[in-house]
Amino acid sequence: MTSFLALLPRTLTTFLYAVAALLRFYADTDTTPIQFLPLTILQWSFLAFTLGTAALLANLGLEWHTGNRSRAQADEARRRTEEERLRAEKDRRRAEEERIRAEEERIRAEKDRRRASDRETRRDDLANQERERAAGRARIQNRFFLLQTRHQLAPSPDTRAALVDFLSFLQEYGE
Repeated sequence: MTSFLALLPRTLTTFLYAVAALLRFYADTDTTPIQFLPLTILQWSFLAFTLGTAALLANLGLEWHTGNRSRAQADEARRRTEEERLRAEKDRRRAEEERIRAEEERIRAEKDRRRASDRETRRDDLANQERERAAGRARIQNRFFLLQTRHQLAPSPDTRAALVDFLSFLQEYGE
């Protein structure tokens, strides 16, 4: 229906201009063809020309409207495309920011894990050092106890020399 209405003004304009030309140039201009309408051929020609011009103006209006509508549709499509592009760009940026945040969080968690592991390692190292020191002190005490017991059981010059060496060792290293 829309295509017929779009085609009608063009066809009607052409037909009315053709009728106006036929009436104007190929008929007797003073004749009244229809008796109950007192119009001469010249007046009928003028009426056909006027109606043709009106149809031409209607056609011009329809073409104008169609052009405006198609431009408006094209503008709307461009606007929608631009909005979709901007939305996609915004979503891409948001996804990139989320990825960056997740990466930063992963790095932060890795650093925290390393710090905790380092603290644990330091704690273990200190505990190992303390155990070694305690074991060293225990060996020294055991050696002193053995030397003292030997001297008490058999007070010989060898045991006395070993005790003197041990006392000099204690004085030197100050345990």
